[in-house]
Amino acid sequence: MKAVKEELQKKRRAIEASIQTAMEQTRGGDTDRNEMTKDPYGTASLTHDDEMVADLMARRRRELANINRALEDLDAGRYGICEDCGEGIAPKRLKALPFATRCVECQTATETLRRAA
Repeated sequence: MKAVKEELQKKRRAIEASIQTAMEQTRGGDTDRNEMTKDPYGTASLTHDDEMVADLMARRRRELANINRALEDLDAGRYGICEDCGEGIAPKRLKALPFATRCVECQTATETLRRAA
């Protein structure tokens, strides 16, 4: 489990750095960005770009929250246990998605219910 924890911490640092970089780029300190705001079409382009960056940052923050939860589960001895059925999550699934909280069967059932709603 030590290797899993180290990998999750490494991913967390990378995501935090990515969020920080995106925030710095959208603060307006970029000279090209300041020049583009003088042109109405440039402003529209920036608005679209800002929306894309905001969407990316929201996804990164969700991923960061999932990683933090997985680290908490590791510390509490709950890592790798399905939150719905209490069975173990397949090692292949955890390798592919280290912050998975449900086994494949329970995740499929959850997604099916969401689509039906």
